[in-house]
Amino acid sequence: MPQRFAIDWYKVGEQGQTWEGDPARLTSYLSYRQPVVAAAGGRVVEVQDGIPDNTPPVTPPVPPIEETVGNHVTVEVAPGRYLLYAHLTPGSLRVREGDHVEPGRVLGLIGNSGNSTTPHLHFQVMTTPEPFPTDSPPFTFRTFRVVGQVEPRLWDDNLGTQPTGVLPITPFPYDGPHHARYPLDREVLEF
Repeated sequence: MPQRFAIDWYKVGEQGQTWEGDPARLTSYLSYRQPVVAAAGGRVVEVQDGIPDNTPPVTPPVPPIEETVGNHVTVEVAPGRYLLYAHLTPGSLRVREGDHVEPGRVLGLIGNSGNSTTPHLHFQVMTTPEPFPTDSPPFTFRTFRVVGQVEPRLWDDNLGTQPTGVLPITPFPYDGPHHARYPLDREVLEF
């Protein structure tokens, strides 16, 4: 299953906001043009750039399969293990195929390219360097803190169609520090 354990990341502000101002402007989204950093060291095996950002909020676009993940970087971190960083803004990619990256290196900036309705980072582990076909194995994070959860389910991918940019964040029974764990759906995290 190509995106079984993929995560879509959005930046959330101090008051739970994901956008401020006009939701039809990319610059209104807190995630837009935020740096994307390498989660692990490895060798860059694929870079795609030049796909324009979509103007939000949009009906989910249906790009050709080769443009689904938009502008992206794929890093091989071990034999048969690749990290995909997708939906980057055009012209922001800072690595090339063959580059070796260390954890924390900036790869590019979050955008809204490919099959994306509002700016976010699509991140996943893959078993092949291409997003389709591939498997998406589970993974864990060394450490993070859960600060709440988002309910109800209406807050899905297209944040720009919501009445405000503020997420309904509520306390969660699993709030607090976590180690060597995969986050649950709709958790709000701090790293």
